[in-house]
Amino acid sequence: MVNEAHMASRPKTYYLQEAIERGFSAIANRLDPEQNMRPYFLLRLQPEPKLEHHIWDLGDMCSRFTDAYLLGRPITGATDYVEEEQALRAMLDTCDPFLNPFMAGRMLLAYVDLYLDSPSEAGGEVIEKLAAAIRSKLQHEEDYSYWFRNAEGWNTMEHAVFGDFNGYPTFPLGGIMLALARYTESVDAPDCEDLLDRMGRFVLDVSGTFDAEGHYQGHTHSGGILTAAVALMRRALRTNDTPTIAKMKTVFDWTLRYSSSWGWIPDGVGPDDASCESCSITDAIHLGLLIARHIDPNYYAILERFARNQLLENQIVHTDPLLPNVDQAQKPQFERALYGSWASWSKPGSLDNCRESVEGCCLGAGIRACYLVWDDIVTKQNDVVSVHMSLSRNSDWVEVISYQPYEGKLELVIHDAPSLRVRVPVWVAFEDITVSIDGAVISVQLPEDGYIRLDGLQVGQLVQLLYPITTVEKVERVSGQDYNVRWRGDTVISVTPSGQIYPLFKREWMNQQAAPLVQGIPYAAQRSGKVHW
Repeated sequence: MVNEAHMASRPKTYYLQEAIERGFSAIANRLDPEQNMRPYFLLRLQPEPKLEHHIWDLGDMCSRFTDAYLLGRPITGATDYVEEEQALRAMLDTCDPFLNPFMAGRMLLAYVDLYLDSPSEAGGEVIEKLAAAIRSKLQHEEDYSYWFRNAEGWNTMEHAVFGDFNGYPTFPLGGIMLALARYTESVDAPDCEDLLDRMGRFVLDVSGTFDAEGHYQGHTHSGGILTAAVALMRRALRTNDTPTIAKMKTVFDWTLRYSSSWGWIPDGVGPDDASCESCSITDAIHLGLLIARHIDPNYYAILERFARNQLLENQIVHTDPLLPNVDQAQKPQFERALYGSWASWSKPGSLDNCRESVEGCCLGAGIRACYLVWDDIVTKQNDVVSVHMSLSRNSDWVEVISYQPYEGKLELVIHDAPSLRVRVPVWVAFEDITVSIDGAVISVQLPEDGYIRLDGLQVGQLVQLLYPITTVEKVERVSGQDYNVRWRGDTVISVTPSGQIYPLFKREWMNQQAAPLVQGIPYAAQRSGKVHW
């Protein structure tokens, strides 16, 4: 059984949970107490800092921030900012979903979260009433429906517009489709299914978004392309629509061609010198996790790299570089709103192009992305518990304690997992892995599926995997620029060239050979949540 002295501390590697807590604080500091906690969509940084209201404050920000608090609390066990969350939920019900067509989808997503968290007839009625209102706004032809369609023959591979998302027919549809896809997985709602399928047929067969192979160009998130792809994949998985499943997998693989191996996702697939919006990282992670969960578990290695690297680096944790000339009396207000936000623009090695402003949508999306990864670290199916990613978290079945990137060590405290599968890091040779149970080394077979299988485990036992951490340097071309990347396992330690204002991946502190420790179990309450995506 677990040695109590050995388990009295934990490595300081709870990166997702810490990022969410910083995000919670940023949300609370982006609310306007003089307007009943109305969110500020924009934190302008240049020419002088200012929190600004926009139409996106309401249907978009209220929805994303409600979503963020609801998803993030089971991960952290946090009980702070309850009044702020309640104010956001109350304001959500007053928002106009058609102030901009994009709003309807974001509001639906928040209402689906609320329903999944606490299913009720009233909650379902809110969703289906909004879906019916959306149907009344759409155009309907033959067997498909749309908000608008471009001229005949339009397609993203030839006519993608950059710098403006309004020309994308998926822009108003992506969020609506994603919300309805998740809702109809849980509820028998024929009208919602019909509307979802009509929009899906439009996107796939009429809109010109994807070519026959699943290729596209244009704005990944702001144009709604990847959001719609996630919805199409979810629906196709549920209906066993194998051609669409294959096409949406190609959409993800095609996106990777324009992205970095550490998770920098352009919100502008096509031209070089693109910029990454944190919302795009979230959509890509969601689509990739669906592939990993249902099609090819090898994709978990990709998603773990994304989570360890660009997702975390896109969160703003140094405020001085972006607030260089601020009145000292006002500076704390802007620091609190900026610290913990996720960048709306980033280069593969810096946030130098994030100097003018930070949008609130990326803050909500960053927390959602952390949740999506966290929820898939450990899963259970047919009485078998699987550990897919070496990221620290607790669960009802097993506590995952990762020492990466400092040490090649993964510890698993068994709560309720008599049968356990553990994915072997793809960058480690199998013969270099040592597996023990309660300190006794055991022999394991080379896994064909990439997972070590252990059976007959008892409550309280400690499973440990030891493996070498290797440091390598590679040159990777991203968005027209060559970068020298230093990896420690699957964690990026440095990227050069980096920026002059806000360079990223200044992680020399991760080179130490022993993980820093904290006493007790961080985020011990993070066992489960009611909402799953």
